[in-house]
Amino acid sequence: MFVLTISGPSLAQSLPAVAVSAPALRNGQFTEHRDLGLWDDVFVCCDQDAVLLRRESDLFALSISGSANPSKLFTALALAEAQMVTCAASGERLWIFLQSSRSVPFALDAQSGKMAKFEIAGLKVPGNQSPGIQSHVIIRHADAVIVMIAGGDRETWPGRGNRPLYFWLSLKSGKVVAFPIGWDLEYFSPDQQVAVFEKPQRREFERRPLQAVDVRTGDFVTDAPDRQHMNVVPFNWTDTQSVKPLYGRHAETGDRNYFAGISVNGSVLPFDLGLNGVHYMSIAKAKDGFAGFRLRREGALGVEPSSFWQTALSGDQKPELAATGVTDFVMLGGGNCIFTSAGHGRTGLSSEPFFRIHKDKTLWNVLEGVDRLPELDKEFADKVYVEDRMSVRLIEGFGGDSRNWLALCLLTHFRGDMRSGGFPVQEKPLKPTTWRRAVLLTTDGQRYMTDLFRDGNVPDCIWLHNSGRVIIGNYIWKTSGSIRERMVQLSETTVRLQPKGE
Repeated sequence: MFVLTISGPSLAQSLPAVAVSAPALRNGQFTEHRDLGLWDDVFVCCDQDAVLLRRESDLFALSISGSANPSKLFTALALAEAQMVTCAASGERLWIFLQSSRSVPFALDAQSGKMAKFEIAGLKVPGNQSPGIQSHVIIRHADAVIVMIAGGDRETWPGRGNRPLYFWLSLKSGKVVAFPIGWDLEYFSPDQQVAVFEKPQRREFERRPLQAVDVRTGDFVTDAPDRQHMNVVPFNWTDTQSVKPLYGRHAETGDRNYFAGISVNGSVLPFDLGLNGVHYMSIAKAKDGFAGFRLRREGALGVEPSSFWQTALSGDQKPELAATGVTDFVMLGGGNCIFTSAGHGRTGLSSEPFFRIHKDKTLWNVLEGVDRLPELDKEFADKVYVEDRMSVRLIEGFGGDSRNWLALCLLTHFRGDMRSGGFPVQEKPLKPTTWRRAVLLTTDGQRYMTDLFRDGNVPDCIWLHNSGRVIIGNYIWKTSGSIRERMVQLSETTVRLQPKGE
C-alpha cells in the first residue's frame, strides 16, 4: 500500500489519490525465441495486425495472426534505399509514405502496389540532398493526408529560403494535389475538414492572405474559418499524433493562443479547464472512447513532467485531472491507463509507474510486491557523486481493435559511482549495478512479470502486439565503400498470459 499526493502550480493545490493494493503478480510464459532475419527497413502501423518489412526492392508483411514467416507483397524499384515514414489505411487500401535517397517522396498502396509521387517541378534529384517528409497530418475521417516536404537540392529547390512544400493525397483514390509554392499550412477548422494556408505576402508589413482548402477533396474553398472568433487546430510540424488540440484567442490578448479542448477523428470536444495562464498540449492519445492528454505551462519543455488529464469522448463530460508530474502514459480499454510519475527516489530523479482505474479513480504502483534493489548503503546515501536513478519506458501494444489492449512497462534502475576513474579516490567506490524488469499489463490491470531484457543491453526497437507477441529489433551497420547503411536484425517471442482464476 502507498499514498500518492498529486498537486501542481495553477491546478489544484492537493488532490489525494485513492491508493489500493495492486493485483497479484503473475508470471508470463514464453514461447521459443525466434529469429526473423535481417531487413533494410521495418515499420509498424499501430492500427494494423502486421509489420511491414523491406529488403532491397521487395516489400514484405509479417502477419501477426497469419503465417509465422513474412510474406512478400510485391517488388518495386522505387523501394530500394527508401525509408517508411508513416502509413494510413482507408477501406482495402493501406498507404505507406516513404522518402528515398534516389527520388522525391512517394506513397505506395501495400495491397495493390499503386504509387503516388509528390513531384517537385525543376528539382534536381537527388542533387546535393534528397527531399524528405518533414511532417504529415493524417485526417482519417476525411480519407486524406497532407504531407509537408522539405530539404532537397539547395540550388534547384523552388521555395524561397528553402521553405517546405505541401501536398494533399486522397486515401481513397491516390490522387495528389500539389499546393502552390510559397503556401504555408497554418491551421484547421475544429473538425479538421478545412485546412487554412497562408499565401505569399502582397505588401510589406501586411498580414499574409489566407486560402482555405476542403480536406476531403483538396479543392480550394472561399471562406476560411476565422481563428480570431472561433477555436481552431493549429498546425505544428512536430505534432503528428491523431488527437489534436483546440486553441482559442481572447480579444484582450491579441494573437495569443489558449488551450480550449481537443479534436479527435472529426469529433470536437471544447472545454474550459479553468487554468491560469497559457498551456499547451504536449502529447495526447485516444482509445476505446476515452482520451488522455498532458498539458505543459508556457515556457516549459514538452519533455518536462506535466499535468495528465482524462476525458470520455462521448457526452458532455469535463476532463478530470488524473495526476501531475507525469512524463508519459498509455491508454488502455475503458479509460484505464498507465502513467509514469517523476520526482521519486533518494534524490527525486527517479520515476515510478502507476496503473489508474477510470471507473473508481483508484491507482496502484506497478512495482508493488516486486523485489527491487536494496536500500543504498548509508556510506553512499549522501554522496553527490553517486547516481541512483530508476527510469521507466512504456511500450504501447499495437494492432486492430481487439479490446484486449496490452502495455509493457520496462524499468531500469542504475546505481554507480560517477567519479572519473582516471584519478585516485580516498573513499570506497560504489560498484555499478543495473537492475532491469519488464512487466506486462492488461486492460483490466492484470500484471505479468517477464524475463524480457533483464540481461545485456536493451534492444534498439521493441514492438508489442496486443496478442502478446513481442517483436525485437537491433541495428546492424553495414559499410559498402564510403556508404554506411543501417539494417535491422529482427527476432520475436510471445508472452502467454495466464487466464484469471488459474
